[in-house]
Amino acid sequence: MRDKKPLGEYLIELGLITKEQLEKALEEQKKTGARLGQILIERGYVKPEDIGKVLELQSEIPYIPLSEIRIDEKFVSTFSEGILKRYKFLPIKREGGMVHIALVPPLDSAVVNEIRRIVRSPLKLFLITEKEFNQALSQVFSLDKTAKEVIQNFQTRKLVETLVEAPPIIEVEEAPVVRLVSSIINEAIMRNASDIHLDPREKEMKVRYRIDGMLFDIMDIPKELQDAVVTRIKVMAGMDIAEKRRPQDGRTSYRYENRIFDLRVASIGTSHGEMIVIRLLDKTKVLIELDRLGMSSQDLPIFENLIRKPFGLILVTGPTGSGKTTTLYAALNVLNKPSVNIITLEDPVEYEITGINQIQIQPRINIDFATGLRSILRLDPNIIMVGEIRDTETLNTSIEAALTGHLVLSTFHANDSISAIARLLQMGVEPFLIASSLLGVVAQRLVRTICLSCKEEYIAEKEEIQELRLTKILNDPLKLYRGKGCVLCNHTGFLGRTGVFEILRVTRSIRDLIINKASLDEIREKAEEEGMKTLFYNAREKVLSGITTFEEAKRVIHWEGD
Repeated sequence: MRDKKPLGEYLIELGLITKEQLEKALEEQKKTGARLGQILIERGYVKPEDIGKVLELQSEIPYIPLSEIRIDEKFVSTFSEGILKRYKFLPIKREGGMVHIALVPPLDSAVVNEIRRIVRSPLKLFLITEKEFNQALSQVFSLDKTAKEVIQNFQTRKLVETLVEAPPIIEVEEAPVVRLVSSIINEAIMRNASDIHLDPREKEMKVRYRIDGMLFDIMDIPKELQDAVVTRIKVMAGMDIAEKRRPQDGRTSYRYENRIFDLRVASIGTSHGEMIVIRLLDKTKVLIELDRLGMSSQDLPIFENLIRKPFGLILVTGPTGSGKTTTLYAALNVLNKPSVNIITLEDPVEYEITGINQIQIQPRINIDFATGLRSILRLDPNIIMVGEIRDTETLNTSIEAALTGHLVLSTFHANDSISAIARLLQMGVEPFLIASSLLGVVAQRLVRTICLSCKEEYIAEKEEIQELRLTKILNDPLKLYRGKGCVLCNHTGFLGRTGVFEILRVTRSIRDLIINKASLDEIREKAEEEGMKTLFYNAREKVLSGITTFEEAKRVIHWEGD
């Protein structure tokens, strides 16, 4: 296994990535320490198979795609999950006295020798990417199998307790329940879920994961285990286990391999028991770069220009879960310099940024957005980020701050960039104050991206062409894209999400229209005349370029055909 060219050089030579893409990925690697191949896959530059083929060239060991591996689950499960994760190897099969194993690079001779000692057989080596390795482990040591073992163990214990007339008390710390809760959380992390829902029903408790914005049913927990599982989670999050009706909030830190997660837990009593929702926040995850948000090559420089203004108000609008806070964090990451004082007011503080003063909203001690913002203004800030403008007092104070030499960034609820202006007027702000303080409005949504490993093209239907408003432009058949579904994307056809944006710059002519109380249609017409690309237009571009599907864009943007 002699050294070859670096991974990035091979990928450039094969025409799989550009030099600029490699530089961006290497820059991210310096900040995170993550593997270059994984970063390139997450950025959507390459498929896992592309990385695998190049790793084969580097090491002269054959790469085997997960789609071609017939996993002998019985054989794999003879090894502990901990050992496989520690040495990152997947036993495939035993053949002719030799064990075939797939390893995650980089290869280390000491690790290979240790695996040889564990397996106690000659080895035939193959390569597998880290993403494929994790997917394979999730398949073998699935949550369903763990849950069945735990439930069986729990029911056996309960039967024994009944026979010996033990008191009918569920021990929360007993191993089966602890193991089940840990398995549910671990599986959610493996699948890149953002939330875990534990929904009590009449005969069972449903476990659901929110992945890429969509909820998926994962498993059912027997009714007899429901209270024990809920109590275990509440103990972890420091919540009152005796209070079962009132809403409660809690939080805890959770370690998974080398990553630290912040778990935000919320509970409320329902007619069938307590409902629990756990938000998963990866504390070790790097702040997303501006160029990874999904803005077009036209919109990105416009947004960068807006956030570099010395003062004024910038609003990011969209429904809950559309990535507004991520956009603000990406902007702050760019603006974060020793020469400026940046203060944020958040509910809650999702990610800690070195060099920025972040304040958590605490209504119990009278620190809400309005009072907190007034206090911040006395602390000599250059840039202020307000988590959300919810009321008139916070809005008026934000406008005042923007007019007195501060750059203020905040989220705001409105359907699109133009309707944000209407909402400001409805909240009682005078048109001249909006015109003089507002720099711009960013409206955004998140769409799921097509899995690169199972992406396929197809000829668009007539209805799709009409709804994309392309009937007058096209002469040839239109090619669109979708995902067939594979093991890497859990057979959904989607892997990851990207933003769709609409950026309104408040130019001189837009200011005049606002002051003169022009209609929203007039403002929209002028903005589009000056180059604003609407949510529909940018979503359509992502469909035509094969980033997302027609159905997904339509679901998220809610457009109507001509």
